[in-house]
Amino acid sequence: MGLNARNQLIARANPPQAVRLVNDKVATKRVLTAHDVPVADTLLVIDSRCMLARTDWAALPDSFALKPSQSLGGSGILLAARRNPAGDGWESASGRPITVGDVREHVRCILDGEYSPRGDDVAFVEPLIRAHPVLDDMSFRGLPDIRVICVDDQPLTAMLRLPTSASGGRANLHQKAIGASVDLATGTVERAWMGGDSIDTHPDTGNRLTGRRVPHWETVIDAARRCSAATGLRYLGADVVVDADRGPMLLEVNARPGLQIQNVTGRGLLDILPPDVAA
Repeated sequence: MGLNARNQLIARANPPQAVRLVNDKVATKRVLTAHDVPVADTLLVIDSRCMLARTDWAALPDSFALKPSQSLGGSGILLAARRNPAGDGWESASGRPITVGDVREHVRCILDGEYSPRGDDVAFVEPLIRAHPVLDDMSFRGLPDIRVICVDDQPLTAMLRLPTSASGGRANLHQKAIGASVDLATGTVERAWMGGDSIDTHPDTGNRLTGRRVPHWETVIDAARRCSAATGLRYLGADVVVDADRGPMLLEVNARPGLQIQNVTGRGLLDILPPDVAA
């Protein structure tokens, strides 16, 4: 399926109000929770400069993720991995200092819409997700996720997105992360693909990728199945992470999932779409 065909499919299958909903991550989390889809806890929502001025930064946990509600492509996310030794700020995973002033300024940028296609936005804080050991072993310094393409409550195809040094620790295929095709029935990695080449092992760690099974696979698929009823989208990409302690959680619902999954899995989407959606 090409880009034009995908856009036509989205126009037919996805109501505008549903697309607007999933473009707002805070609102999406609320409807997912109402449909028993596991998501990360929301620790704090900051929707105005007045609330920003009243926020008790000392009450933030030792590790957290600060996100814009309406950003695209994962932009504008600030990750604090731990408190600093002095206890008056935090550090990133690489050890970079993060001060209270840094957090406050980042929230200001979010509220001003620097990471949003709109003119303003809302900031929210979640606990920091730490990858399940199996998936961490398959990645390099980043958070891997699982993309499941669904029509209604039926998963059609799935892939793992695995960070690399070339991708800067981001699970972004356009930045040379690894895409790994996952068998829907078993959760087993069938093939892995990076920058147009098939691979069996991770280029940074040498750890094997193919033949390994995604942990908690049945729960991952169940979470993806529930997204259509929760959001109103018929055609969607469900992005799921598997936390080391909390298990699978829905990270994002995408109304316009990209087409790279076809290269990763070796299967065209037009070949697997139900006839009433493909028409």
